[in-house]
Amino acid sequence: MKRVTQAHIRRGQLVELELDGEEQVKVDRRTWEESPYRVGSSLSEQEMDQLLEESCRNRVREKALYLLSQRDYSRKGLEEKLMREKGRIQPGREKAAAETAGRMEELGLVNDEAYARRLAQDCQRRLFPKRRILQQLQMKGIDRDTAREAVEILPDSDEQLALELLRKKYYNKLHTPEERRKTAAAMARYGFGYEDIRRAFRAMDLELQDDLAE
Repeated sequence: MKRVTQAHIRRGQLVELELDGEEQVKVDRRTWEESPYRVGSSLSEQEMDQLLEESCRNRVREKALYLLSQRDYSRKGLEEKLMREKGRIQPGREKAAAETAGRMEELGLVNDEAYARRLAQDCQRRLFPKRRILQQLQMKGIDRDTAREAVEILPDSDEQLALELLRKKYYNKLHTPEERRKTAAAMARYGFGYEDIRRAFRAMDLELQDDLAE
């Protein structure tokens, strides 16, 4: 048994408990106030573990609601975010993070399919080719099948996107063979395939010819 000898409020939402005047543990304020324990209470090891687990669940749930109020997440992305504190994975949070992410999905606050479609559309507006969009979605925690479905329904082809990128960024960098080589290399690094680059160059050359003819 361990006796709670002091309880100090820290940073507004945390309570630091002193046990037997020496050991210190932190629980969230809500868990502490809703528990049957107070300063002077004695807790068994099992009771202390249950108190800490409940505090972990509450803290993770509050963090999830805060994160989702800021932006969308995939289920996996949210789960990974919940396991971290100040950029580091916190031991013992895995179960609470998985349960909370699942609950957020049940409540409709997390929807991988809708999130994947929105993210894919945003990437295409930034003129990312489909291969790169697929990679971006998977990096955000979207599984490959869901990511592929979101990419397949995008309206523009990679050739169209490559041409639009030429128009917006490389219009004045196509005059010499060296400029064209560097532009092609830059577009390949951006994620475009060489066949789409070649076709975009051809379409761009036709547009430039039309401009000169006018």
